Amino acid sequence: MLPLKLRTLLITAIFLSTLGALPADDSKIPKQEFGLEEGLLPEDISTFPELKTWAIYQSYELEPDSPHLGLEDSICRMVPESGLRFLLDKPSNTKSTVYLYLDLTKYRPLKGSKFKPRKLQILVNGKPKRSILTERNQGFQNPVEIPLEPSEYPDGKIYVELLPSQNSVGRFWGIWDAFVVENRLDEKE
Repeated sequence: MLPLKLRTLLITAIFLSTLGALPADDSKIPKQEFGLEEGLLPEDISTFPELKTWAIYQSYELEPDSPHLGLEDSICRMVPESGLRFLLDKPSNTKSTVYLYLDLTKYRPLKGSKFKPRKLQILVNGKPKRSILTERNQGFQNPVEIPLEPSEYPDGKIYVELLPSQNSVGRFWGIWDAFVVENRLDEKE
């Protein structure tokens, strides 16, 4: 394990090196990047290499951070057992459905692994919107898509809450990126 100062420096370097990767026209897309936040514990943030190493010891394979909208930075905000809540601002002048996308950590069990089912409840502005289940023979598609009507965020605030099931001990779940777009992502992206 790297010393905390070195780990923070590396995370900072990785995060700052990706800031120039976003195209200029994507600046209007409400997004949440989880690279650096004040007051976090070291276990609140993980990088792809750290999670991949953990996954190997569990006999899992980790799906990488998806490259949608140039947000791939391989830095993940882990979801504590108590859950995680964050805010996305979307101007409320939209008169049609918008789409919230969550790029979550996703593991595939390898042969011989002990992979117990785990569930993640997704709430938007306090209302349950979707439940994600991962088990040995069933997974989910990343990024997770949640359509939102304008009436569901009248003030332009989209509070997203991720709540792991009671059997999800530790920090199994994590989120790479979250973003809201007015048009659905193309299947080919």
